[in-house]
Amino acid sequence: MLGETLIWSLSWYAIVVLIGAAAFPITKVACKNLSDQGYCVSKIVGILILAYLSWILSYVLSFSRSTIFFALAILCTVSLLCAIKMRPRIGVRVSVARLDRNSIIRSELIFLVVFMLFLAIRAYNPEITDFGEKFMDFAFLNAIAKSAHFPPHDPWFAGGAVNFYYYFGYLIVAVLSRLSGISTSVAYNLGLVTFSALAATAAFGIGYNLTRKVGYGIWTMIFVVFIANPYIVFNLAGDLLNLPIIEREQLFGYWASTRIVPHTINEFPYFSFIFGDLHPHVIAIPFQLLLLTLMLGVYRSQKGGMLMYGGESEDECRGSRIEAVFGILLFALALGALLPINAWDYPTYVILFVVMVVDQQYHAANRENGRSRSYIYIKNAAIPIIATIFLSILLFLPFHLNFQSSCASGIEIAHQKTLLVNFIEIFALFLFLIFSSLFLRSDFDKKYVILAIPIALLAFFHSRTLLITLPLILIGRYLLFKQKTDDDSHNGSLNNSLNNSIRFVLILIVIGALLATFCEIFYLNDRLGAPNDRMNTIFKLYLQIWIFWGIASGYCLYDAESLLKQLNSRIRTVWAVLLFVLVLSCVIYPFTATGAKIALDNNPPTLDGILYLNGSGGSDRGDYLAISWIRENIAGTPVILEAPGRCYTTDSRISAFTGLPTVIGWQGHEMMWRSEHDEILARAADVDRIYNTQDMRVAIDLLNKYNVSYVYIGATERARYGRGLDKFEDEDYFECVYIGSTRIYMLLRRS
Repeated sequence: MLGETLIWSLSWYAIVVLIGAAAFPITKVACKNLSDQGYCVSKIVGILILAYLSWILSYVLSFSRSTIFFALAILCTVSLLCAIKMRPRIGVRVSVARLDRNSIIRSELIFLVVFMLFLAIRAYNPEITDFGEKFMDFAFLNAIAKSAHFPPHDPWFAGGAVNFYYYFGYLIVAVLSRLSGISTSVAYNLGLVTFSALAATAAFGIGYNLTRKVGYGIWTMIFVVFIANPYIVFNLAGDLLNLPIIEREQLFGYWASTRIVPHTINEFPYFSFIFGDLHPHVIAIPFQLLLLTLMLGVYRSQKGGMLMYGGESEDECRGSRIEAVFGILLFALALGALLPINAWDYPTYVILFVVMVVDQQYHAANRENGRSRSYIYIKNAAIPIIATIFLSILLFLPFHLNFQSSCASGIEIAHQKTLLVNFIEIFALFLFLIFSSLFLRSDFDKKYVILAIPIALLAFFHSRTLLITLPLILIGRYLLFKQKTDDDSHNGSLNNSLNNSIRFVLILIVIGALLATFCEIFYLNDRLGAPNDRMNTIFKLYLQIWIFWGIASGYCLYDAESLLKQLNSRIRTVWAVLLFVLVLSCVIYPFTATGAKIALDNNPPTLDGILYLNGSGGSDRGDYLAISWIRENIAGTPVILEAPGRCYTTDSRISAFTGLPTVIGWQGHEMMWRSEHDEILARAADVDRIYNTQDMRVAIDLLNKYNVSYVYIGATERARYGRGLDKFEDEDYFECVYIGSTRIYMLLRRS
């Protein structure tokens, strides 16, 4: 078992590294303005391009291993052309080549260490269970792996397609699974490991490119990926002060830290990575960081209009127009992919992109014309914005044409509010570092203090959380304006890239504060109903804020430490002590939570997410053997009948674990996804009738109605249904193709 785990891990790791190496020339074209030239995100770029090409080619060919190899060949060919194009300039810039070697070593070392760390965590806790959304995630992954074309079939609604949910993230794992030949039950866990390592490497790259300091790159990685909120310490303090805000049995658990705001979810990357749901919001994390890296690269450009995707100067970019085409295509692909990976992220990053381009083009116009000419500025900003957003939709047009989700019904006014203490509890470390940097940089006129009065009144009557978010917005906006003024008076400064870093970080801070303010005023109505109406809005947007402010905090740590040197030693000591306490409060969780999560299961280490069933005995072992038989012997996607599914139970695991469609799976989830609620209930009633009835004619008619080919009889079916199961022994209509503690019958006659 350990040997298999090692072989799977090495094969998967080698494939990801090779894909990253193949994609680096493409990444380099788009990220020449960055210190590491984009190497830290080259693996994400390669995986994204490979998955996209495999997906788009499947509409013409089919989704198969040969199609994926064809897509890989296209990726390598394009990359080779980029390498040939870049070769003349590489030879001239020897110092940059040396820097590249150092960047490669650092990036690969970080990726390897983080990959091994999360690999160990997953090996000791690989189980795909009914806790959380694992059954749903595994069902979609298996359905995509078995699909020949897209959209994939819905494994929990036979005859339906996954045209109601963003499935591209599962496709990425399915592509790597097929390419490597590794089973989806193993790929599920290796996917989680890979996304964790990709996120850590990308976060390090952003921190390094912002500060050009390795140490602050590591701090940025820690802030984004490896720390938690200080829930444990906050509640210990509350316990010591006898405050009624603590549940002692959850104090050191890994769950309570993500449920701080009542009736909502406030996950952060480390929890998401160890919890084990291969869910869209988890898969999206490295792709968000890829887009932020590309934005930073564009932000460093001194060009106007579409040429902002080119290099820094004419001497370095004689072919800047060709490079701009590569740049915009990669940028549009990364932006567009967010919608089919995790739709909640797309609007936020469109807004962030627009703000970034407007600010970057303002400075580019000043540099090129000496002062801002409004018509040049507006034209140069509008063209790349419109082109990129249009392309981001166009590249994924097949997805959009099929997508018809009925989950959300619009934006509505939020009546629940986040308590100020809860908001601070979630973002305490980030807020400390951000406010430290902002105040040290601020030189407010006394008249700005007047702004505190309406803010305080608004916060008192509406939401006290605005006491934090509104000052962040106002101070950030003030400093952005001040930075523009300073830059205009120091055109051509050697510190231009550092000034770009400051503005980039300020925009992340302001956008994060705007998102938090939005959550206090509005919510997206996704039919969960009170008191859970804000649950997903807080869940998805707070995770985005964590990424924005985690990156900003890495830079603010660097910035504050530099600025604090101007103050007296007593202030520096107090600041350092507070920072130490907050960091310590946030790093306790990774140790306690990881141990608590691993302790939930006591199975031998493996990466196979369904192997635990074999060691459980009883009906679990029976299901495992039957599932293994189905995966090995039933090709294609014939419909298999199993008992209707109840959410967050072990129901529907045959369809989930094999990818074969069943008549109706987890009913609650299907009702969230689909508007045909009456049909969902009717399907559940029909399945009950098929199993219960002793009238063969009725059973055959219903089986034909849903085009059922196989009937599953396991412990769940035996527990729910009675003598009606005997009819499946009729050899005129059914053949028993699998016999064990469970049975599988194949329908022979449809009339």
